[in-house]
Amino acid sequence: MKNTHQIKIYFVFLLLVSANQLFAQPIKKATEGNTYKWMFGIGWNAMDDDGDAGAFYSPKNWQYNVYPSRIFADRYLYNGWSCELATAFNQYNADRLVNGQLGMTGLFLATDANLKYSFYKLLKSGTIDPYVSAGLGLSIRAKNDTLVPPTTPTLNIAAGCNFWFTNTIGLQIQTGAKLGLTTPFMGKSNYLQHSAGLVFRFESLASDKDEFAKKHHHIKKSRTKIKVKKEKKEKEG
Repeated sequence: MKNTHQIKIYFVFLLLVSANQLFAQPIKKATEGNTYKWMFGIGWNAMDDDGDAGAFYSPKNWQYNVYPSRIFADRYLYNGWSCELATAFNQYNADRLVNGQLGMTGLFLATDANLKYSFYKLLKSGTIDPYVSAGLGLSIRAKNDTLVPPTTPTLNIAAGCNFWFTNTIGLQIQTGAKLGLTTPFMGKSNYLQHSAGLVFRFESLASDKDEFAKKHHHIKKSRTKIKVKKEKKEKEG
């Protein structure tokens, strides 16, 4: 891609700033309750693969679909850290640039595994939930075009923010870079990916009915023990 040097400098700077904010904050106690256990999301993704760093600010060559094209699952780990598994797909539009050229068609699929850190607890706002993430992925282009490799392992760097409407439902906006780990290293296989969609977080995946059934069963068991003790006392008398 053209101007990849500028893209690299931008995201290295972003990563350094995020790391500085992360380690500059006081460490929270391990006894604090988790924000959630599971988070799921569905939304849209737009891929900037035109080879022009300036297109980050202009979506005229972004590749995207009108229907939802990204899903993910997020598992909370500890003290703001979580892991994420995400899948996104797109369909190339031949009228939009890919590495400075027109005519690219076919399907695009990306699967990523990322480690995330959320600043939610540190901000204590209850609504704004910014985060940074990094990980590895695999990008697959269904058409073997000479412009880019058909299959590309990637290094992922991203930043985003969740805006919570309630304790469970929110809006997520994210932007990130996928740096191709192929020959030439960080070359034509690089691209930017932006996404927006709904997110849902849960304290537990167990249903309320299951919890009620367990408590109800425990109460019945306790009553049975009490009756047995009373019968023994009557016989002794």
